[in-house]
Amino acid sequence: MASAVGELKKILVDFNTKYGATLSAVVSRVGTPIAWNVPQGMPVENFAALAATILGASEVIYTGIIVESKEGVLVVSGLGPKAFIAAMFPNADAQIDESMEAISQAVMGVLKA
Repeated sequence: MASAVGELKKILVDFNTKYGATLSAVVSRVGTPIAWNVPQGMPVENFAALAATILGASEVIYTGIIVESKEGVLVVSGLGPKAFIAAMFPNADAQIDESMEAISQAVMGVLKA
């Protein structure tokens, strides 16, 4: 699993750089961070728990969620029954859909291996 986590972290770093995400994480459905790329000093556990709560509460109706605020745009999308991807962008951008599709496919490739 350590090798997979390292691979996931590299994918997240590349994702943040390419699409301008300020942070991103692969999280278990119960809110445990699996791999992440967040700013130094940010408590990833809090971010993961928040994202899991929002997704869990909304997933009965929606397959993913987008939350906009003055600080940015939070996007949370399921990766199957055990995990999800969460990312924060500085603003709403047409690339959000494209970027989330790309990261989902890359992460699923690692998780299925």
